Amino acid sequence: MVKVIKKISVIYSTSKTTKNLLTKTQELINEVGSNLINSYSVNEITSNTANKNLSNSDLILVIGGDGTMLGSIRELNNLKIPFLGINVGRVGFLTDINPRNLSSLKDILRGDYIKEKRPIFKAFFSKSNQDIFINEVVIHSGSVAKMVDLEIGSEKDMIYKLRADGLIISSSTGSTAYSYSGGGPILSPEVNALSLLPMFSHSSSSHSLIVSSENILKVKMKGNDSNNFDIVVDGKKNLSYSKSGLEISNTKKYFYLYHPKDYNYFHACRTKLGWAVPIENL
Repeated sequence: MVKVIKKISVIYSTSKTTKNLLTKTQELINEVGSNLINSYSVNEITSNTANKNLSNSDLILVIGGDGTMLGSIRELNNLKIPFLGINVGRVGFLTDINPRNLSSLKDILRGDYIKEKRPIFKAFFSKSNQDIFINEVVIHSGSVAKMVDLEIGSEKDMIYKLRADGLIISSSTGSTAYSYSGGGPILSPEVNALSLLPMFSHSSSSHSLIVSSENILKVKMKGNDSNNFDIVVDGKKNLSYSKSGLEISNTKKYFYLYHPKDYNYFHACRTKLGWAVPIENL
């Protein structure tokens, strides 16, 4: 059964020029008989007022890049309202609609879309020292060209010990972000897994590793340098390292994306990452 989208809330980037696009988007929403009920910058959505007002929406439309979309998802995923992105950023793996093809939004609002759900993960030290992540957790020595000793395990098994500058633990959603730039694998969003990518490992045998996201991972730092240890969540928030070790787990919660009907993940990879394009054409 087709579900027409009637009530739309817009979240927009503050680092990009979006004023004209906001106007065009509102005109298009009115044209198809839907309603723009709220509009907030991404910096405003942490307030209780924004969350309360947005809860009546059928769709959260994000105008910005993947960073704006990521911030919106992190703050508003508890509303369980689907997200759709208009990309004014650089690459845009989470923001599908090109502003030059804004008319494609009409079909989506009329109910012609693909709905996808993706998992939300947690990085945990304690109740007061934890955070969710959508893309990745980066564990780093805190200094350039300084290595640390890490021990990585699951609930049942010791996985490996690592001497490196750090470790990137990435979801499938985040595999095209920091992990990819570090030489890690791309995981299709339908794959229920996490990737572990050592950063400048001292061992030539320390390659990336794919593990089931159903496991609870535990990362411990060996030695006495934990005070200078950086744990960065989704490129923004730092956690404080505790000697109990960092736990990475699947929250069993999801966020939801709407895509145009012709959306294809691998087409996005081919066009945005230049797969199989001769170097002289890049």
